[in-house]
Amino acid sequence: MKQKLLSAIGILFFTVHCGKKINISMVTSTSMESGLPFEILNGNEWKAEKGAEFVKVHFYADEAFALSKVQIQSCAGSFKDRIAAYVNFDEVYGSTDVQTLNDQVVFEPVVQARSVTLNFQRNQDICLKGVKFFDEKGKAYKPISPELVSAKVTASETASPEVSYSPLNLFDSKYENAYASKKGGKGVVLNFEFEKTQSISKLRFWNGYQRSDVHCIKNGRVKEFTLTGDNGYSESVSLEDTMGSQEISLSKTFEGKSLKLTVDSLYPGYSESGFVLSELRFGHGSDWIVIDTLSKSKETAKSNFDFFQKASLAKVLNRGLTGTEVATIQTDEVVDTPSSTNTEDMPPSTEEELNPPTSSDWTIRLRSDGTFFLEGSTSRSDFDNGEESSSRFYGLGNYEVKTTSQGLITLRIFGFLRKQTFTNFLDYGGGDCNGCGRDCNLVKNPDPNQTEKIFQEVIQLESHGKKFYLLNKDKKNLDFSILELTLE
Repeated sequence: MKQKLLSAIGILFFTVHCGKKINISMVTSTSMESGLPFEILNGNEWKAEKGAEFVKVHFYADEAFALSKVQIQSCAGSFKDRIAAYVNFDEVYGSTDVQTLNDQVVFEPVVQARSVTLNFQRNQDICLKGVKFFDEKGKAYKPISPELVSAKVTASETASPEVSYSPLNLFDSKYENAYASKKGGKGVVLNFEFEKTQSISKLRFWNGYQRSDVHCIKNGRVKEFTLTGDNGYSESVSLEDTMGSQEISLSKTFEGKSLKLTVDSLYPGYSESGFVLSELRFGHGSDWIVIDTLSKSKETAKSNFDFFQKASLAKVLNRGLTGTEVATIQTDEVVDTPSSTNTEDMPPSTEEELNPPTSSDWTIRLRSDGTFFLEGSTSRSDFDNGEESSSRFYGLGNYEVKTTSQGLITLRIFGFLRKQTFTNFLDYGGGDCNGCGRDCNLVKNPDPNQTEKIFQEVIQLESHGKKFYLLNKDKKNLDFSILELTLE
């Protein structure tokens, strides 16, 4: 009897102190040094790249949960700048209080969270040993995250650029990255070669391109596919044409190391051929696994750092640039020219006369992981007709390095762009939430003065002394020609 009583007390203690469980299948960051940020949920130390600013860590729960508070535990002393928190992309915004408890964000009233993004602002050398989420009663949840496993992932075809559309992106927890076929649908194959034998009885898919609503509708989604693998395994699977995640239970369990997914049919995209898958997880019983993508993340970061270093622009990566439109570039020497560089090879300055805007305010952040954020506003006056136009731009996405030379780098930026044209600007609540995972269950555009679209633009970033100039010659999507910028 005594033993049963002690066991009952132990069970009660475990239930009370371990909290309710929340499954978090996706965790990522814009900057990674020591490992994937799943480590934060497992009580292990995790670090971003040294010196990186505006680092963001994204958490995506499998199902919505009540959230009253987020507590951030540092392993590198107190935070000097505030930490911003975004719930469900930009539905709810909060931040820590630098003057009091700068390690927690309180939500009053309690919110229903599907995703939580932490933006560490100008805090540098981020080192975390834990992030805790609290329920409506103020009790900490017990987060459950998938086990990291090693595997080789390949595809029969991949869209370009490969870094943005690699099949390994299915496991990187980033909505701005995804797997995309070139133009094919039926017959496209994804191969998974696990290092160790796996038991798989269920799948979790994020179908389509879920970086924005316009990406969702314009690109194809998978409708039916066939799984084949070791020991003669074969099963046909159907997916729903819905956003968010969907769990699929397999009629029989796969056991083995080699698994192949062959696409049989698609939900066609509105304007693009081929298809896109955002994320994928494998599971068995109550457990999930995710393929480790740290090596790819570090390879991407190193490649981008090398490009920017070659252009003597490494100092802008993982930082912010802010400024206004100007008519000409004020030529000055490049201050971080490598000793081996011949300054005679520097590109000539670019000058362009234009009608100056009545107001202009822009911010752009380029990250070593290949993503960018930009936000800007421009007002121009047509005095002859007595008209003034005001536009605000908000862009998230990726960049591709096209060319580099001393003091100059040319980039193709592409992704999601929101443009608003009106007199009074809307409040974006702090804005920078790249990768926060917008819900794209609904596609609508009722206001002709507010547009959302997939976009791309070729821009050129130059360094002249302590100033930086961003050139946009085509002006297809962004209303500026030359921005004069400094580090935030």
